[in-house]
Amino acid sequence: MQKRYGMFILWGLVLLAGCTGSSKPFTDDFSDPASGWGAASTETFVRGYDSGKYLIRLDAPHWFAWTTADRNYADVAVEVTVRSEGASDNHFGLFCRYSEAGFYYFAASSDGYYAIFRRVKDGPLEALTGPAMLRTPLLRQGGSDNQLLAVCQGNELAFYINGEQVTLVEDDTFDSGDIGMAAGSAERGEATLVWFDDLAVTEP
Repeated sequence: MQKRYGMFILWGLVLLAGCTGSSKPFTDDFSDPASGWGAASTETFVRGYDSGKYLIRLDAPHWFAWTTADRNYADVAVEVTVRSEGASDNHFGLFCRYSEAGFYYFAASSDGYYAIFRRVKDGPLEALTGPAMLRTPLLRQGGSDNQLLAVCQGNELAFYINGEQVTLVEDDTFDSGDIGMAAGSAERGEATLVWFDDLAVTEP
């Protein structure tokens, strides 16, 4: 059964960083709280360095929060290890080509679904991979680690989960921008915790 993405209507948006300049590849294991991703805390979310990883915690339904690297890339590959806790009806993943104009969001969920989304300015998340998030057996459930890789090269957007490509789409809306990490909650009130580790940003 396909999973509807209407749950991603953005009741709250958290703008956490911009993108400036021209940037080089880098890695981050989030052991240094001064590595540039910042931290913040409100009644609805917490984000920041925690236990040698980067944590985004959401305590309200229908919420979407992210952090970006304050860098700029055209063609880029972004890879990270992710583990989620709490509500399984959630989403988490990676950004590329993030700017005030919008971004591409490579999303997975704890209950085994994925999609590539596009968001133009303040509009809704639009799935480029079909009318709904798609099921994949490649996502490990039950609080296990998953490795996500987002590749933005020219007008091609490729998404890999645990070393295997799950989709490739074409879109030319955005040609450059920042990279980032994100997490979202859905209808349930249970907290969603998403841990990011071992980020690698390279040329595709």
